[in-house]
Amino acid sequence: MKKRPLEGIKILDFSQVLSAPFCGMLLADMGAEIIKVERPGNGDISREYGPYKNDISLYFCQYNRGKKGVAVDMRSEEGKGVVMDLVSKVDIVIENFKSGTLEKLGIGYEEMLKVNPGLIYGSIAGFGTYGPLSHLPCMDIIAAARSGLVSTTGQGADAPIKPGFSLCDTWAGLQLFRGLTMALLHKQKTGKGLRVDIAMLDCAFYMCEAPVLEHSLTGEFTPRTGNHHPWYAPCGEFATKDGNAVIAVTCEEEWTQLCETLGLSALAQDPRFNNNESRVQNREALIAELEKVTLTLGRYELEKNLCGVGVPASAVQTLAEFAGNPQTKELKVITEINQPGVGDYTVVNTPIRFSKTPVDPNGVAASFPGANSKDILSELGYSQEKIDQLIDSGAIYQSV
Repeated sequence: MKKRPLEGIKILDFSQVLSAPFCGMLLADMGAEIIKVERPGNGDISREYGPYKNDISLYFCQYNRGKKGVAVDMRSEEGKGVVMDLVSKVDIVIENFKSGTLEKLGIGYEEMLKVNPGLIYGSIAGFGTYGPLSHLPCMDIIAAARSGLVSTTGQGADAPIKPGFSLCDTWAGLQLFRGLTMALLHKQKTGKGLRVDIAMLDCAFYMCEAPVLEHSLTGEFTPRTGNHHPWYAPCGEFATKDGNAVIAVTCEEEWTQLCETLGLSALAQDPRFNNNESRVQNREALIAELEKVTLTLGRYELEKNLCGVGVPASAVQTLAEFAGNPQTKELKVITEINQPGVGDYTVVNTPIRFSKTPVDPNGVAASFPGANSKDILSELGYSQEKIDQLIDSGAIYQSV
């Protein structure tokens, strides 16, 4: 069987909820061995997030698939000793605690370097590891709001709208994944580890590059334009007789072809619409003219007609429609995992594909905090007597 890209890489994962667990999920899919550290008892906060099956959080299972689980009381001296022994044996540590949390416990990055000088250390903090906001708690919607990202979305006269999913969390996790793989390459070349720091606030603002560029030139930001592109027209969502469809015209050739295909050749000669700048200025009138035709067509009919002549278009599909699409099935975008205590459940597959090495999202999560504690400590070289003593003291927890 072919090896996955990161087989042989060992990672200690202190992550919780979504941003860093998302990164760990990708690393596990790539073949890395991951040991997830949780607090005894309730474990990762996201174990309380639904949906549930047999009292097990599928939310937790999805983002922690392929990870072994150990539960450690990191406030106890014995627990801290276990953590540092684990650190000494891994290539990478990842965490997304509020900035300074591990340092306050006496097991921060500098302490870890004493037992593992070549360590690669990756962290995600809401507002970064320094600066006047670094001490504040942060969630996805907080980063989206404070960064200005939310302010760019929605209709101009209405309240801004947040993204429809945890964009800042997952984007930060993806950036940490990128940073860690670059750090592995750096270590391969130099023999030295790196610290990789990601701020969710930075990641959210990073996605606003076009408005920032515009502001640097004009001193202003384009008003929100809802489901239509601020700089191109027609480029947005249009009503059809059975739902909505998106049309994306970004050059004059496509505009001419669109008009001919929809039987609106006269529209191309209208001075309100004879170039992109005019069409943007008269966007509402343009939408009204186009919808006189699009409302007579089905959304897939419109998509077929326009794509057939080279004009980018798509029916607006529901998630259920996307899941059942032949293209989705061909790309294996969605897969099923068999999780102990749950059975089969559906997850989103990792979208990275390699030509000569597999990616496997089918790892199971630790069903309960400390699911693998004894095995992990045994592999670390601890005697059974020592393991039992740690469990009896409460420093380590082993689920039944």
